[in-house]
Amino acid sequence: MFLSEKTPLLAIDIGTHSIKMAQISGSKNKFELMNFSIMPLKEGSIVDGVVQETDEVVDTLEKMLKVEKIDTKYAVASIAGEAVIIKKIRVPLMSAEDLAQNIQAEAEQYIPFDIDDVSIDFQILDTKGKPSEENQKEETMEILLVAVQKDIIESRIDLLYDVGLRPAIIDLDVFAMVNAFELGVGLNAMEQEAIAVIDLGESFTHLNILQDGLTAYTRDIPFGGSLCTNKLMSKFNLPYKEIAKLKFGEIPSEIKSEEVVEVIVKSFDKILNEVQKSFEFFSTTSNSQVERVLLTGGGALISGVDGLFAHHLETPVEILNPMKGIKVNKRKFDQKTIDRMGPLSTVAIGLAARRFDYQ
Repeated sequence: MFLSEKTPLLAIDIGTHSIKMAQISGSKNKFELMNFSIMPLKEGSIVDGVVQETDEVVDTLEKMLKVEKIDTKYAVASIAGEAVIIKKIRVPLMSAEDLAQNIQAEAEQYIPFDIDDVSIDFQILDTKGKPSEENQKEETMEILLVAVQKDIIESRIDLLYDVGLRPAIIDLDVFAMVNAFELGVGLNAMEQEAIAVIDLGESFTHLNILQDGLTAYTRDIPFGGSLCTNKLMSKFNLPYKEIAKLKFGEIPSEIKSEEVVEVIVKSFDKILNEVQKSFEFFSTTSNSQVERVLLTGGGALISGVDGLFAHHLETPVEILNPMKGIKVNKRKFDQKTIDRMGPLSTVAIGLAARRFDYQ
């Protein structure tokens, strides 16, 4: 399969409650939105990042492809959750070629799965080398280790083939977020800052801290917006669709708005505490402080969530909208709708920004 940077890619983000599909054209700093759509999934179709109802997901994807009249056959998708392990580790100083040959042996001690059941990749973060703590004569380097259970990857690949697409890349949500961040904010302008990008999903809260333009710390917190959903359902005894409206500010007259706000605020306690712990760990290990927070994902659509995070973390917080860095044809898209959907589009747009340069 020969693919170039001009090969059109279709990005597919399969979330807990919806599928987001995006396609952009052009090149970095000159991207234009060609397609963007979102379609809900039946409850229980995706649980903790794992497909439970294959037929439902395939049927939804097929409908989206038909409605959007997608003509490209190459797709890029992503995965997240407890099947993904991302760690910053130190290994003996060696070339990238030697590391590629030895990565399994180096990685085995850090992975809680059978090494034969995972796919492994890495990114070298520091090539300067420094003595190890155990042996002052042995130089080491820092790498970002990524391990993903093979059956989760194969599940995503099978879904794409089932709808007639050819999987070109299977990425990770947290790395797609970095691409979207570059589009929505511009990485060069803040390379010296430690910036946390937090994706408030329904099942997971994805955290990626960038420093000097690179991922310095990443974590998938195994809970998200469902905490808020469940607390609201317990308090008001309403069906899911009505609860979703409550979360995003559509409150019927018979319900007191302050009661809704109180439940939403309390539901974020667990997430905020885990994010705070992650910031403290990052600060201890890097001697740096997170200086800015960008929120994205469905949870970022909740009114006032940026203020809630800013108050708890004592850090400036804003909502990330990757659509800001993309040209939008107003004759084809409604600008207000695109802006409103911006936080939901982060992973899909980040995936769509992927390009090839195979020679």
